[in-house]
Amino acid sequence: MTALATAAMSSLAGTTNAQAAVAAAPVGSTTSAAYVSRIVVLVNAQRAAHGLRPLIVSPCASRFAAPWSTHMAATSTLVHQSLAPMLRCPARTAGENIAYGNVTADQMMTMWMNSPGHRANILNPAFTRIGVGAVRTTSGRWWATQDFVTPLTGA
Repeated sequence: MTALATAAMSSLAGTTNAQAAVAAAPVGSTTSAAYVSRIVVLVNAQRAAHGLRPLIVSPCASRFAAPWSTHMAATSTLVHQSLAPMLRCPARTAGENIAYGNVTADQMMTMWMNSPGHRANILNPAFTRIGVGAVRTTSGRWWATQDFVTPLTGA
């Protein structure tokens, strides 16, 4: 079983700590730096194939993505978080892709790219930073979050 959701928002206004993500993960679940890293590589490969600059991993965006994946896995609920707090990164825009499934990182990325809203976030030239979180439950289901931000000028 797989599922997808997407959100994007505009407003005026190093990577996440793996130990913290593991500590907050549901009992019996695991986080994977390799899964997260693979998603970032795949995002940037898609962007390069479309003539876009690669996204830079944002520690701030990662601090939103990693715990959100953990939250979704713990509650078995695919739902977006509020993007407004991400604007404190500081950022002027933010977007989010979420999904779950018993899938590899490559398959997760294919799901996102086959969905117009998710694809739009991944290929949005305004986004320059990304945070990714992923948690795998004991059933083998991955819960993943991509948080995109555009920093304020000079940030």
